[in-house]
Amino acid sequence: MYQVRFAFFARQRRGRCDCCDRQQVVERKILLLEDDDLIGDFILCSECAAALEALLGRARETVTRAGIFAGGPSRSGDSPGK
Repeated sequence: MYQVRFAFFARQRRGRCDCCDRQQVVERKILLLEDDDLIGDFILCSECAAALEALLGRARETVTRAGIFAGGPSRSGDSPGK
């Protein structure tokens, strides 16, 4: 079963939001889990975190379907097999 969990940083810091790609204060991290195994994470600014939280619904933390994301923009060092 897939799950999404929101975590807060103890201290706010400046960084790049993994969703909107803007350099600003990042506050939250979303953890993507399959059963108890961490399969991914996103560092988010407050605006993107609020939007994703509203989309997912705070009470519903279980993802019903997995998606495969391929062919999107990649950052240096993220390419598997190179």
